Amino acid sequence: MLPGNHARNGVFGTAPDCLYQGTGLTTFTRYHLGIIAPDTVVTDGGVDVLRKTPHRTVDAAPSVLTCFSGAAAPEFPIRGDSVPHFVVHPDRHHQFGKPGETFLLITQADRAEEFTLAPGSRYRHTAVATIEAGEPLDAVLGSARCPDSADVFVVCPDRFVLSPEPAVLGPGRRLVVMPCGSTPVTDAQMGYFLTAVENTDPVALQIRADRLFGALGATPYVWLTAAREGTSATFGISADYEWNQQAGPLAPGEQQIAPSGGASAMPAGLYRSGASRRLDLHGSITLLGAPIVHRGDDPACVDEQAALHKDLDALRESPVILTLADGLVTDVRATAPAGKGAVAALHDLYEADESYRVLREFGVGLNPVLRQQPGNCGLNEMFGATNGVVHLGFGLTPRTRYALTFTCVDTVMTDAEGNTLAGPVPRRRGRPA
Repeated sequence: MLPGNHARNGVFGTAPDCLYQGTGLTTFTRYHLGIIAPDTVVTDGGVDVLRKTPHRTVDAAPSVLTCFSGAAAPEFPIRGDSVPHFVVHPDRHHQFGKPGETFLLITQADRAEEFTLAPGSRYRHTAVATIEAGEPLDAVLGSARCPDSADVFVVCPDRFVLSPEPAVLGPGRRLVVMPCGSTPVTDAQMGYFLTAVENTDPVALQIRADRLFGALGATPYVWLTAAREGTSATFGISADYEWNQQAGPLAPGEQQIAPSGGASAMPAGLYRSGASRRLDLHGSITLLGAPIVHRGDDPACVDEQAALHKDLDALRESPVILTLADGLVTDVRATAPAGKGAVAALHDLYEADESYRVLREFGVGLNPVLRQQPGNCGLNEMFGATNGVVHLGFGLTPRTRYALTFTCVDTVMTDAEGNTLAGPVPRRRGRPA
């Protein structure tokens, strides 16, 4: 049987070097409203409504930009006409469950003028605090900027944020982090995923995750098949893996990524023992869908990261087939000429470092709200379509320069008895006339 308490207090449990960026192993709206005239009301499909006040110029962002109670409207500094304005709605963040006294948005100081909080009624107090360049999240959580019982939402578009230890988070706070920094995040992506966070139903995700873990705990293995490419593999289920869950409302003292909605297995002790343990995946499996290339916290390889992703991005439309034995890639081939560049890029990685062949994570995205966005975006990972989407993780930053996540959007996962657990559900044929 699987462990009954799937970790939710960090992306990968409570490992000291657990990264919100997921290190690429499973690892995570607001809209870019552009330039609008003062006193103009802007709506987007009834989702976001913003009345923009006349611009005011500020030279530097203060530690706390605004704090207001109840439905009182915030005063927010705007610097120039070209600054995007992202609106966060505390009342829509149901990931925290029953709201506490305070909703605190933490963002990076050099982009704080891009964010504001919408008025609401679920929290008595809402506030925006900033994190300075080079300042760890731990320092903010340990300062007067962050009340002991706050519901904390962290959005740092350009920052690589380390998850805090439980003792630093404290027993009263709940923490949700949008993982950015390990991959580039555009304004359009930021806007889309902020709205996706607000539209995600954590209770529904909890039900989906519980159902999946229950089914995995009742079968010795799962089949992974893609009919179009004719691939088939088995993944052995083991309680020796570290099983992680990113789904469900948070309790005090817990932390989670956003958008949430995923379940994953990793070799036990991966962060301590490296590649000495393997995931039990055998056979051929089809990679199809948006790839993610994480670089961790290494700014020196941004251009190389972009070039690698450009080669691998052919996987969105052109399937590539991996063959694995005991969780180790033994062969990779394209199904069409369009995929040959992706295959060549993988071979280059294998030649540079054989550890890229080792499967580090087996995951299932469960979030039905998400749609895979263009570009190299780590926030795509929890994509779950309508019935869950299998994804695989290779590489382990900083032990490898990159960490890769590949989705398998046309792969069906079934248990030993043939029951579908994830993946596209075959259409039912109509009765003959």
